[in-house]
Amino acid sequence: MGRDQQIGIYDVEKSVGSIPGTEIRSLFNSRRLLTVVLFAAFLPVVITSSFFYYTTPDASTAAMLFFHKPKGGKNVPSFISATSSSNTGVEPSNGDTEITTDTNQEESSRNSPEPEATDEDVERTIETSVDVENSTSLGVNDSKPHEETTLEENTSSIVMKRQEYCDLVKGSWVPDPRPPQYTNSSCRYIQGHQNCMKNGRPDTGFMYWKWQPQQCDLPRIDAQAFLIAMRNRSMTFAGDSIARNQFQSLLCILSQVEVPDHTYNAPDDRDNIYVFRTYDFTVAIYWSPYLVHVEDKDITWPDNKTQSVAHIHVDKLDRAWTDRISGVDILQISTGQWWFKRGLFLKGNKPMGGHICDGWKECEKEIGFADPYRLAIHSLLKNSLSIPGYTGTTILRSFAPDHFEGGAWDSGGRCVRTTPGGVSISSLTNWMYEIQTEEFQNVTGAMSESEKQRIKLLDITNLAQIRADGHPDVYMKFQPFSKEMKQPPQKDCLHWCLPGPIDTWNDLLVESLHDKIHNY
Repeated sequence: MGRDQQIGIYDVEKSVGSIPGTEIRSLFNSRRLLTVVLFAAFLPVVITSSFFYYTTPDASTAAMLFFHKPKGGKNVPSFISATSSSNTGVEPSNGDTEITTDTNQEESSRNSPEPEATDEDVERTIETSVDVENSTSLGVNDSKPHEETTLEENTSSIVMKRQEYCDLVKGSWVPDPRPPQYTNSSCRYIQGHQNCMKNGRPDTGFMYWKWQPQQCDLPRIDAQAFLIAMRNRSMTFAGDSIARNQFQSLLCILSQVEVPDHTYNAPDDRDNIYVFRTYDFTVAIYWSPYLVHVEDKDITWPDNKTQSVAHIHVDKLDRAWTDRISGVDILQISTGQWWFKRGLFLKGNKPMGGHICDGWKECEKEIGFADPYRLAIHSLLKNSLSIPGYTGTTILRSFAPDHFEGGAWDSGGRCVRTTPGGVSISSLTNWMYEIQTEEFQNVTGAMSESEKQRIKLLDITNLAQIRADGHPDVYMKFQPFSKEMKQPPQKDCLHWCLPGPIDTWNDLLVESLHDKIHNY
């Protein structure tokens, strides 16, 4: 539900008639006794009604609006623990369709009044390369009818009924005429290599899609209501540059309500903490690309050249984030592409083997990265709940795919698509995703019920796979084709433009927090 929309709990209409004074006196004189009796009988009812009307708490606060879904039923499991996949090998839509945007027409409860127009409610016409008729081909398109939300009123609250079950992972990307919740000019937290619009990307259609689950709706974050719901709480992201990408997306959305205080900034800019003072809500990001303990050590090659290589302890969590999450309410962790690099893996401080040994004498056994990655994911999921001082909820965000076509990042690969679809999931992406989901099943399957409530999987891999159009490509640099550029532009098909599809990851994250923020 939009920030400016409200649910009218009480819709009281009052009308007053006008009667000439002479007629009143005539009627009063002829029926004085009857009028006095009726007035005396009706007066207590008026007083009682007025008392309840003005003293009954209004349950439609911003926090309640945040947890109200326009279409849905009872408790919705927002994270899916089983492996679910969308059709990621679809072809993109073709054709040019002109979509007229009216931001006043956001979906609301069928019992809600029409929202009042604000300065932000403007009409705009956007030309995008979208074939609306074929849009259902983007992902799973066998949508089922929605169940309408019903509001049961009493004198103190609204009882919200939600769907018995909704799989947020199964769905499709559909055209969305609404503009993004922020722009590159309204958000100061977009890094240069993700600021696609400022850097000159010519198309804007990639910003006008939304993820539509089959059996329910995925609402956008209501920034103010979310901040209210998270009052006196904290959220931490730990991971690599894609974790930072998602962190900055959330920061952009929330900063439209309040500009947070930047309370900590590491010298290398990789660790950052922000506080929304009005709500006492803290959100932080800590750099930890492997999430487990890593020592960078120099190795010597046969030609006597040295190189710094990661020595990765798969069974020890990285203190760069574990030492800083005491009291944190929500912790999202993620790790992926860094495991593809050369490394030596250790367990119990003893070498297991390495990845890309290539004659490196300390690396006696080539074992690849898959088994070490599996051990690390297992250790992360199992041990994160017992970190001293941490009693919050751990969320593992699944693997984020890249979309290089025609080569790799350093061999001519690009991502030039302007609409969703068209790129099949790679075997490497599928491999990493399967390791994560299998270990999530293995670890949580052996947990107690109370422990299971504290650990979740945010499954974004398959829905992100469809969005090959959401990367900076050459627009990771400012005006990459200008005459001042001496070298061919570098391409980025791993990180995501802001605003862009990665904003949906935060919609999914926030939707998952119902049971952690607000108890029905």
